[in-house]
Amino acid sequence: MQLFLLGAGFDADAAGEAGPIYGNSIYVGSYRIDCSYPTLADVAGLCFGLDNVLVDKSIEEMFADAIEQGNYDPLRKLYERIMEADFRLAWRLSSPEHPSCYREFFESFSESTFITFNYDSLPEIFLHRLHRWYPHDGYGVPVETETMAGAMIVEFPKSTSLVLHLHGSFCVYTMENEIIDGAPGAISWLQPLATPRYLFDPDSISMCFPLYRRSMSRTGYISIEERVIAPVPGKATQLQAPFIMTTYERACLLIRESGNLIAIGYSFNRHDGASYGPLLEALSSSPDKSLVIVSPQATEAAEQITHEYRALRVKSIDKTFNTWAQDSFRY
Repeated sequence: MQLFLLGAGFDADAAGEAGPIYGNSIYVGSYRIDCSYPTLADVAGLCFGLDNVLVDKSIEEMFADAIEQGNYDPLRKLYERIMEADFRLAWRLSSPEHPSCYREFFESFSESTFITFNYDSLPEIFLHRLHRWYPHDGYGVPVETETMAGAMIVEFPKSTSLVLHLHGSFCVYTMENEIIDGAPGAISWLQPLATPRYLFDPDSISMCFPLYRRSMSRTGYISIEERVIAPVPGKATQLQAPFIMTTYERACLLIRESGNLIAIGYSFNRHDGASYGPLLEALSSSPDKSLVIVSPQATEAAEQITHEYRALRVKSIDKTFNTWAQDSFRY
């Protein structure tokens, strides 16, 4: 079984591979929709309206400032764009009739595990349509699901591929409390759960998982921004969330057992050491200690990692995901 670590660069070729997406309006007729997965260069304009404007803060610092002021609009704009990309791009790309480097990739590496820092559900949408991934066990932790009315399913098969979301997924929320009903006419109360429950709610991309319906919380809607770790400089506190910690434990265990990890489109930014550090520590304690980095900046990242984790054997492939696919994913 091969392990992959997916970063933002993995999604960068999705819009080009999917081709143009068009909508229709009664006012302007057919129009092209920009629904590409946002890159770091896109976020300033998309979330903060700062196209071609130089600022003295990083995007992460700008998100942190907005959250501190109670302004979640920039986050919502980012998350809505990613969900739209899932709805339009991932669904088209995962169609059996649509050849792409992504289809080549997922078909080439069967029974693999995909560890991701991305929020999107592109891997799950692909793997679900390939009958290799199901939400009840595919996240690497038990997730409660509800099927659509009339779906005659006794039991879903076991997932043969896992997708482990280290920064959370828009489609999974955590319940840490439950409502206990009192006697008729009496007040109900909120009680902490001994063990958190994880529920599958694909929200606006429910059509990408056609057999499932949304699992709704009795304690109130869990908003999208509460389901993932916000893109802010300091993530240490958020990394302690139950779903995140449990997912990290599973990822580190698999990495130690495998000893091989291929990172695609992940920058290994020094400021994100708290996020990727546990993975590389687990890899360093494995027998093979092999890390392959696929990215246009792979050589630079490999030099940094080699300096920080001297036990690792690091190979760099300075290519985009699409270009690597043209080379038959050789590593």
